[in-house]
Amino acid sequence: MKKKLIAAVMPLVFIWFVLVVAALGDDQDSTRVIAVSAKEAADLINEHNGDDKFAILDIRTPGEFQSGHLAKSIPIDFYSPTFADKLNRLDKTKTYLVYCRTGNRSTKSLQLFKKLKFQKVYHMTSGISDWKSKGFAVVK
Repeated sequence: MKKKLIAAVMPLVFIWFVLVVAALGDDQDSTRVIAVSAKEAADLINEHNGDDKFAILDIRTPGEFQSGHLAKSIPIDFYSPTFADKLNRLDKTKTYLVYCRTGNRSTKSLQLFKKLKFQKVYHMTSGISDWKSKGFAVVK
């Protein structure tokens, strides 16, 4: 009798376990990261013009930022010891466009955006170098 009961309950326990693990996994990776080109980033910026739930993050150094950046972008230096703390202070429910010079630092930063549970992050994969090469404007 006990063996039959155990045999009947084990599949239910297994299904419950799989559902719990799946639910935990979804919660841990709830950040939606969307790779965009410079052109797609420009379209996205135009689409969200005036939208206070959209922000642009420039994660280059202060010197790089001063040499030219996307209009209305917020500088947060990837190399700063306070980088993670500054990201953590941002509103996680907003949509962000993140970029650096060539896409290297911004790619590395994506794991932190996920860890901090940002909801939606657009990643300009080729950075401001590609932005400039396409003739899009920067401000100083």
